Amino acid sequence: MASYQPSRQMSGGPMKASTVPYFYGRITRDEAEEILKDNSCVEGMFLLRESISPLGNYAISLCHDNKVHHYSIEKQTDGTYMIPAGKKFLGPVELIAHHQQVKDGVITLLLTPCNRGDQQAPVAFRGMTYSDLEQELVRKANSIKGVNKERALGSQREHLVVMVSRDLHLKQPWYHGKIERNESEKRLKSTGHKDGKFLVRQRNDKTTYAICISFKHETRHYLIDKDENSKLGIQDGPKFDCVMMLIDHYHNKQDGLLCKLTEPCPCPGYDKKQLEKYLHFNKPNLEYFRLPGRPSAGSEALPPASGQAPPLPSTNRRPSLRELQNQKGTNPHGKRSLPPTPDENSRWLAAGDWEGELRTPQSAPFDSRRVTLKGLGVNADELEDIYGSVPRTLNDFDLKPNQIDLQDALGAGQFGSVCKGICRLKTGKPIPVAVKTLKEADCHPNQEPELLREARIMMPLSHKHIVRMIGVCKSSSIMLVLELAPLGQLNNFLAGRKDFSQMGIVQLLWQVAMGMEYLESKKFVHRDLAARNVLLVSETFAKISDFGMSKALGRDNNYYEAKEAGKWPLKWYAPECVYYWKFDSKSDVWSYGVTMWEATSYGEKPYKKMKGQEILRFLVEEDKRLERPPKCDEDVYQVMLHCWEYEKDDRPTFSELSVLLKSLLGNRRRSQRRQSSRHRSASSSSIEHVTIPETDTF
Repeated sequence: MASYQPSRQMSGGPMKASTVPYFYGRITRDEAEEILKDNSCVEGMFLLRESISPLGNYAISLCHDNKVHHYSIEKQTDGTYMIPAGKKFLGPVELIAHHQQVKDGVITLLLTPCNRGDQQAPVAFRGMTYSDLEQELVRKANSIKGVNKERALGSQREHLVVMVSRDLHLKQPWYHGKIERNESEKRLKSTGHKDGKFLVRQRNDKTTYAICISFKHETRHYLIDKDENSKLGIQDGPKFDCVMMLIDHYHNKQDGLLCKLTEPCPCPGYDKKQLEKYLHFNKPNLEYFRLPGRPSAGSEALPPASGQAPPLPSTNRRPSLRELQNQKGTNPHGKRSLPPTPDENSRWLAAGDWEGELRTPQSAPFDSRRVTLKGLGVNADELEDIYGSVPRTLNDFDLKPNQIDLQDALGAGQFGSVCKGICRLKTGKPIPVAVKTLKEADCHPNQEPELLREARIMMPLSHKHIVRMIGVCKSSSIMLVLELAPLGQLNNFLAGRKDFSQMGIVQLLWQVAMGMEYLESKKFVHRDLAARNVLLVSETFAKISDFGMSKALGRDNNYYEAKEAGKWPLKWYAPECVYYWKFDSKSDVWSYGVTMWEATSYGEKPYKKMKGQEILRFLVEEDKRLERPPKCDEDVYQVMLHCWEYEKDDRPTFSELSVLLKSLLGNRRRSQRRQSSRHRSASSSSIEHVTIPETDTF
């Protein structure tokens, strides 16, 4: 096949990214890391890629100290590009040229470009190169009467890409047009079932679609629906501007499907030459960009395409510092560079809230005796059914003052107060709610209240183990209306229930892991996960709350970097958060480990009276961890230790944690049954009581 010939940049404008050999197109962060590792990850080696979302942004992946660092290049409103807190440049290529000479905010100079092979074009979408996309853009710009072609292909390129992409699926071999469900199943079967083989069909309403996927020799169907903003997505999945972008995403990530998409089921009559070209560029990005004969280092670390569950983390006991020293004969930290200990008097460290109390109710602690499920006339499952059926549209979230009746106060804090209440939905149905209020007098006139930022974060989220938002009401005070969790905070509940079984605690922690797994799948970093922010609907039903510090990440960004320090709950933070202000799902995993410790120690505070540098020395320099709570079983403690690995890549994901805790519960349940059968008469009154729903668990 002929080598890719890059198009030239327009006169006077920035150089197009697609003209430089170190630009790889729309590849993922993980793929960029693997490509750099394939090329020995030498100091200062870099590549450029286009962000998967939002359109128009780019990212640099850069090697330093045998690790890959990533810098987002964001397009500004004036059309320039910059890394966070950096200088502005006409384009990403000009920005890179600057950082080849001056660090100026990056960790090391961009010394060595990691170039593509001569026959490798940058990837626009799976099965489509940048050369193909540029041709489509030019064709579209020429077809629009009166358009300024230079501007359309330059400063307004992202808008043109969206316009073109909306129709690109019509030219793809996997698009079969308007066919019936049964016909799609026949076509997949006739071409041979293979996990991940797929086609897309238009549904009868002519505005929605369906992905039909082959899995385990059967055809599975996923509705692609439109939301109120005309974005497309499967149920509980990310939203996209067009079918082409959605299909490209599910080539790279399973993200709710039974497996990732692999190869198309060609539409009957599709042009054979076009199909051959598509299949050539439809290879997985890593396979496509790996040069012939080059070892595929780290390929085993890629997620399986078969939809299998990830392997469970090892439950071997974590070696002590002394054991590590004996094994290595040297300082166990010899192979890792420790960050410098922050100055205790530094502005950001002094601002830190090591105890994590500044975000909890202060003037009036939550009193769970004021609200009971019995008083509401429902049980936990019935209450979940009520909340799960609440409409989640922008119109329904906009609540009027006459829809809300405030009742007993439940607590107060820095934001205002929390009250129990009744919310009448627009259908007329009354439901019990919790209402956070913030007086407008306390709002800065030029700053959006934190409560509204929290509302915007919570609006799209819906899972049975997170506190959902019901709506927002703006009147004399701003009110955020939420699901009601009658038993209040987990730490307060357990502090008054030292007889509560460890098995019951593990069940609640498993539910928290499932809720965090959902947030992780939605690219949310909580940043304030702690027992105080786990609320109980009942003794066996937990929900994650307090999203005021959460940050939604773009699909191409795996971490959030804070711009300035705040009142952070530092005792719950991973070392990289304290030292570098970087937060991702793996730092939430560390916080989850601390939450596990709080729960299994019945609401005790972590690290006792240790503060600041004492904790940093304890965790980083001495490589120590919180001790096992007296009533906590060893296998549960081992899960905590996995969450507290210094290197974040060594920590489990929330998906792995939910599988592991489910397994621990299953083992205990079976052990309890055996014990009960042996000592039924003698032990009937002493067996730990916990309700584990059969349908959700085993």
